[in-house]
Amino acid sequence: MSAARHPPPGFVDLRVHLPEARFEIRYHTADNFTGAPLPGYALPGAWLRAPAAAALREVLDGVLDLGLSLHIYDAYRPRRATDAMVSWAAASGNMHLLEMGYIARRSYHNRGIAVDLTLFDRETGRLVDMGTDWDVFHEGSHVANAVGPAAANRQTLHTVMMAQGWAPFAKEWWHFNYPIEGAEPIDVPYEAVG
Repeated sequence: MSAARHPPPGFVDLRVHLPEARFEIRYHTADNFTGAPLPGYALPGAWLRAPAAAALREVLDGVLDLGLSLHIYDAYRPRRATDAMVSWAAASGNMHLLEMGYIARRSYHNRGIAVDLTLFDRETGRLVDMGTDWDVFHEGSHVANAVGPAAANRQTLHTVMMAQGWAPFAKEWWHFNYPIEGAEPIDVPYEAVG
């Protein structure tokens, strides 16, 4: 029987570190913008560098007090998955998504210092209304482009993330980077070993 690969040195497995969070690693499935599982996601893993994971633990502790929890879509991303996104954009006639900044040739995810996430209500289990789904590449996903409850919910997410040192990305309400000097990109896949 095989076991899941352990994270590389200096990384933390968020599934262990954040047991109250939920994980929906869509790049492990065909339920993502490319329509296929991405290379490097043989298992639905979620790792971050240790300082970023510690900061995310603080975020989780804060939202638990609000009756909420974290719903995580992606964290560290193997470099081969980012390359596959770029290849998909070229093959599908969507290179404009790179030009507009929705797909990156070099991603903070590859460095283990970025996370894509939202909030869910712990009592009902339902995702909090953010106005759009995750990985929606249009102006509706821009942080400032929401009204009513979605705008308030985006503000809640951004407030709790920024309070722990996470930097938002204006075009994607779900994406945050954590500043770690010298964090280099890596290409270790989420896969079984043994």
